[in-house]
Amino acid sequence: MRFYYEAIGLDPLHALPVTFHIKSGLEDPEFIRFKAYFEELVQDKSNIWIVKPGENTNRGQGISVSNNF
Repeated sequence: MRFYYEAIGLDPLHALPVTFHIKSGLEDPEFIRFKAYFEELVQDKSNIWIVKPGENTNRGQGISVSNNF
């Protein structure tokens, strides 16, 4: 999707949500990046996240919405 928006001259961050793909728990560099980003936005009341369980296991099950860490 990012390539599509860039190809048509639009900023993908205005259309696509910020995404973090955490694979290996609390020590995963992506989790550390997510935590820093979350804490930066903690004052923003629109700080809402869609949380999905692990790859190839959810099939739409276990998806939740959260606004706290």
